[in-house]
Amino acid sequence: MGSCFEAGSIAFYGSIEEERIEMKSLRNWLYAIAVVAVVFGFIPAPADALEKIVLGMPVKPPPLVHLPVYYAIDNGIFKLNGLDVKVKFFRGGVATYRAAVSGKSGLDMSWVPAPIAMLGISKGNGQRIFHSMAFLFEAQLAVAPGIKNAKGLRGKTIGIEGRGGYSHTGAIAVLGPNGLTDNDVKYIKTPPPARVPFLVNKKADAVLIHVEQVLLAQKLRPGVTSVASLWKYRPKYMYGVFMARNSALQSRRDVYTRFAVAMMQSNRSIYKDKAGFLKTARKWAKGVYRKHPGIMSQTYDEFVKARIWAVNNGLPRASFKWTNDFNAKRGKYKKGIPTYEQLIDTDLAKAALKRIGGSGGRNEN
Repeated sequence: MGSCFEAGSIAFYGSIEEERIEMKSLRNWLYAIAVVAVVFGFIPAPADALEKIVLGMPVKPPPLVHLPVYYAIDNGIFKLNGLDVKVKFFRGGVATYRAAVSGKSGLDMSWVPAPIAMLGISKGNGQRIFHSMAFLFEAQLAVAPGIKNAKGLRGKTIGIEGRGGYSHTGAIAVLGPNGLTDNDVKYIKTPPPARVPFLVNKKADAVLIHVEQVLLAQKLRPGVTSVASLWKYRPKYMYGVFMARNSALQSRRDVYTRFAVAMMQSNRSIYKDKAGFLKTARKWAKGVYRKHPGIMSQTYDEFVKARIWAVNNGLPRASFKWTNDFNAKRGKYKKGIPTYEQLIDTDLAKAALKRIGGSGGRNEN
């Protein structure tokens, strides 16, 4: 089947031959779709008619794995779906989660670490998961020169943002299979922007960081290596999810469905549009990467090879089962392990996938 992009309620398909043609730019592609939409009477709503969404995201500037959100903003994908998405940044995944459940942040939805979201839902936080743009755990455990493997971390200092956060749970996921626990290492509080500096300046012996950060650390401190790529080491560890208040998912159901559709469109486009991805990266990513454009290019290639971004709903049952078990083994669930259906608005996820024309050719069940 050819590629599919949906505007309003019309799905546009390209032939197999068209799939082979290199896209010159996403802008031209979207423009062509817009022209067809105008011809058929399906045009994006005017700015004052767009549904407004405030999305909470961890870390500014964003890591490259989060760029599908900003790619969708830059290329009008949200607007084609009748949405005006504004991003509100927080200092890491834990801070984003706390803001989302506080009721005072003004957030309509948030992107948070899956283990935290699942634990919070099990406690009755009133939220529910409805989509994921990346379910594979995009992170590497980078270590100082001289540390050969994960077992070599015994007695060493690991930089984390806080207990239970992305960097802490990721580190535990590597330590456990190597016979180590929290008691076998030392932790130092390391805000997300400080992780690379802490490793480079010898304040931490190891940090869990994104692919582009590992490449940067290796340039700044020769001898830095990665002892684990989490998407390979723990392939069923559920990385991140979009969640929202369950009451909002019911009252603004079509809005959240359109958001999920837009994210699938963005991810599917990025896999074909390296130039467009790099353009968004130059605009949104940390300035240091503009000085090292090869890092952004290399990171993109690694993501494509690993299929880091979801092309469908990004909510595989096997990943939720593994992550549920991971939480349970750490004694996090006090009221029993939540079911897949309790965690996820499955009807909304199915509706979004149907609206975009079905599966993008990858098994994410």
